[in-house]
Amino acid sequence: MKSSNEEINENIIKSYVSGDLDDAYKYFGTFRANSGYIFRVYAPNAECVYLNGDFNNWKGERMLKNEKYGYWYLQEKNACLGDFYKFVIKNENNYIEHTDPYAKFIEQGGFASKIIDSSYEFSDNEWISNRDKNFEKPLNIYEVHLGSWKYFKHKNYLEIAEELVKYIKSMGYTHVELMPLTEYPFDPSWGYQTTGFFAATSRYGQARDLKMAIDIFHKNKIGVILDFVLAHFASDDYGLKNFDSKPLYESDFSHDWYSEWGSLNFDYSKGHVRSFIKSAISFWIEEFHVDGIRMDAVNNLIYWGGDKNRGENNFSIEFLKDLNNTLERKYPTVMKIAEDSSSYNYVTVSENGNSLGFDYKWDLGWMNDTFKFLSTDSLYRKNCHNLITWSMYYFYNEKFILPVSHDEVVHLKKPIVKKMFGEYEQKFKQLKLFFIYQMTHPGKKLNFMGNDIAQMDEWMENEFIDWEIIKFPIHDAYHNFVKDINFMYKNNRDFYELDYKRDGFEWVVVNDYDNSVFAYIRKSGEKKHFVVLNMSNVYIQQYKFIFKENYGLVEIINSLDQKYSGNKWDTKRNISTKNKELKLELFEYEAIVFELFDRIN
Repeated sequence: MKSSNEEINENIIKSYVSGDLDDAYKYFGTFRANSGYIFRVYAPNAECVYLNGDFNNWKGERMLKNEKYGYWYLQEKNACLGDFYKFVIKNENNYIEHTDPYAKFIEQGGFASKIIDSSYEFSDNEWISNRDKNFEKPLNIYEVHLGSWKYFKHKNYLEIAEELVKYIKSMGYTHVELMPLTEYPFDPSWGYQTTGFFAATSRYGQARDLKMAIDIFHKNKIGVILDFVLAHFASDDYGLKNFDSKPLYESDFSHDWYSEWGSLNFDYSKGHVRSFIKSAISFWIEEFHVDGIRMDAVNNLIYWGGDKNRGENNFSIEFLKDLNNTLERKYPTVMKIAEDSSSYNYVTVSENGNSLGFDYKWDLGWMNDTFKFLSTDSLYRKNCHNLITWSMYYFYNEKFILPVSHDEVVHLKKPIVKKMFGEYEQKFKQLKLFFIYQMTHPGKKLNFMGNDIAQMDEWMENEFIDWEIIKFPIHDAYHNFVKDINFMYKNNRDFYELDYKRDGFEWVVVNDYDNSVFAYIRKSGEKKHFVVLNMSNVYIQQYKFIFKENYGLVEIINSLDQKYSGNKWDTKRNISTKNKELKLELFEYEAIVFELFDRIN
């Protein structure tokens, strides 16, 4: 279908209404015509739809309706690039103004949509042709809220991207995850209450600026993951709420309207809603070249209202399967990531073929268990030992990412350093121990900005990360520690290549309840590394480790190294097992990583 045609091909609109269309943005919204622009909007329950805009002095012009399928269209010959517009929906003498659901630009306050040209010619062919889902590659994600990462004079996508690229490369991250950039009206929602699912927020510039920014990331071999909200939408009257004077995107039943956040739930029993969201996600992949979609609040789709007691929402479950199948077919190298706190089986692709079809799932259980353990007095950790061991019992059921996201450092949850038990220096020792544990545990990695400098305050969207804190030696040392661990992870295949294969991990010490010592080997086809974690505040003069064979060991990282504000001088030991045994002196809250070499018995 050419964009200049007023009517949509019947097969296209049938596909849209039935939920099978995944590129609806090519048919709804605004399109340049031979003269002016074509406008199209889906509003089957409307009695009448008027088009208001700069081009008609906001006096309104009645649109034409396709009676069979319920969409409205009009060619406005005076419409020009840069004009603002909105739709006015009439029903039973009520007139309600709405922005265009398919607009590429919506003012933050919701006044109107805008006709823009967001075209951009990418120069990232090499990156796109070589990217994949990273199952056997390092995946270390730096999660960022663009508005509060760092102070910028203009706070433009391009300005931020140039600085972010330098930082991410210097720190050894592989990908950046951007908190939602779909247009939203309320800053404290952090983008999770969306009004414009096809509109890049204008807080940081134009859509074309964001495309250029993503191009810059790709030129520097940094992947871009977009956080996307598909469970609910903002309740502002000018948005999708009661769009054609009746529930159109939300449920027809009032008890299913509102989410726990006060936003409105999408109703995936409706075909046009399924087409709308499939098309929105395809739009961001196709038009902005994002390399992954992190899908928010999947738990709220699996269960009615996110409440397991209400049972499974089969409409949303079938939609998720359809969505992921569609994305896999169209974009086989783009990652599909679920933020899911449920115990639903087979969220990620499984061998039995019965799954929701995601590539990765956030392991929120691992994160919660680990912080609960490390917030416990060392004296009592023997009573919750399984909080550390449990993750490897279920780990191979899904393909997990180990996240420490924005959600863990807000709303009185404390920044990560303050989650640790003990006094100031003890907290830093355990924070370094935790970070080694996260980066050597099987699974891909994600950390939110500020975690990398041990920020002492909770994150707030209207305050910048406290970069001044690295002027203090202990924070500067921790920052360098994070950098070194990131590169250790990135440069050694055994920490990522067999993440989801049982051959990649082996416990050496797993049941020492009394001492809270844990040890394991990470393996790949080439190398092995041995990780020791003394998760207690007890000094152990000689701790004995038993191996299945003899090894030579070279110490490569020690969390208590003097350069990381520790008190150990010689942390580059070159030692060997004897009769398959190794005895080590362990200091309180010490984490050590050794490279292992096979040795003749």
